[in-house]
Formats: sequence, structure tokens, C-alpha cells
Amino acid sequence: MNDRKFCFIICTNSKLYFDECINYIKKLIVPDGYEVEVLEVSNASCMTGGYNEGMAGTDAKYKIYMHQDVFIVYRYFLQAILDIFGDNDDIGMIGMVGTEKMAPDGVMWHGYRRGNLIRECEKKHYDFTQYQYTIQDGYWNVDAIDGLMMITSKDISWREDLFDGWDFYDVSQSFEMKRNGYQVVVPKQKMGWCLHDDGIINLNNYNKYRLKCLEEYKEYFEQ
Repeated sequence: MNDRKFCFIICTNSKLYFDECINYIKKLIVPDGYEVEVLEVSNASCMTGGYNEGMAGTDAKYKIYMHQDVFIVYRYFLQAILDIFGDNDDIGMIGMVGTEKMAPDGVMWHGYRRGNLIRECEKKHYDFTQYQYTIQDGYWNVDAIDGLMMITSKDISWREDLFDGWDFYDVSQSFEMKRNGYQVVVPKQKMGWCLHDDGIINLNNYNKYRLKCLEEYKEYFEQ
């Protein structure tokens, strides 16, 4: 395991989105002594399968699993990751948006959400020149994070055996982290660090995987 390496793992089916995503990654300020790699997983059969492939394909300690339509606008992003993981070794995963308490129906967006995010439709253009995250800004401990970006310092296999599609892999991985004794957190971002150009979302199999999630992780819904 290379403790001074970041790897961006991106499942992609669009060269246009992927190239734009990489353009933003190239503009990030890399902390001294660290290196960055990008691992493209093309045409994965499911998100968990693609992410397991990516996890096996790098020796980086810090893995940033992200959608191809997420663009990181906060240039000090990598240093912020180091600061948060360095604050508490029990933190296993960081997200940009999450919920402190999962809703009983398993739908993250039905619970109170923490974090920040720039949506493309909002047309916000933040000036980051006077802002840099410090650990004193803090973070929230959450039950689960949204899958647009999931940053890990601990390697835990994604549940490809259960979530073999494109839904609930994020909630699943959040609970797998907790099952292994790690915390999942969302930084208190004064301004959103990422822009998400998500467009139309296919929810044809959403309920199928929601029910699987409720059954597999029932201990987190019975509290």
C-alpha cells in the first residue's frame, strides 16, 4: 500500500464526460511528496464490479471513487482529504453529501442531509481564492453518503454479490464500513467542492435494490 498516493477510480461510458472530469483533476493542487493516478474502468457491468476492479488495480492508499459527471472545483481538495483522514484513524470513508440517520424506507434523500454540492442547473460559480478548508471547520459523522464521490483510506470489497446494478452500492458500502468498525464522514464545506452534472437518472431497478438493502442491513434500520 502506497501511503503517499491518490487514485481516482472512475467508471465511464462517455469519453466526453470522462475527459472533462480529468480536466478538473489535472488542476488540483497535489500535496508535496504525493502522487496522483487515474484509473478508468470502461463499460463495467455494475458499479460494485467496476469499483472492485479499480480497487484491485492500484496500490494507492487513498482511493477516490467518483462518477464521470462529477467535476472537482475546489483545488485544495486533496489536502482536505489528508487532513480529515489524519484527524482520526477510525475514519474509513468520506463523502460530499450524506445523511446522519437513514430514513426507515432506506431512501437516503428522505432523511436530513449534510454536506454541500454544486448542481449544474444552479449555475453557481464560487470564488475559492479566499477559502481553504481546515480540520477546525469540522465534519459530520453520517450513516451513509451519496455515491457521486466516495473517498476511502481502508479497502473493503464492494458487495458485488448483492448490488449488481447501479443503485444502493453507496449505501451498502457505507454500512460495510460501519460493520468493519470505521466511521463515514462528510466535511463541513463552506462552499461546495464539486459540481455534479447528473442529468436524467434511471431508477428502473431502484426499488429492487432498496429492498435488498433493507434486508441485508436491517440492523441499521431497526435502531
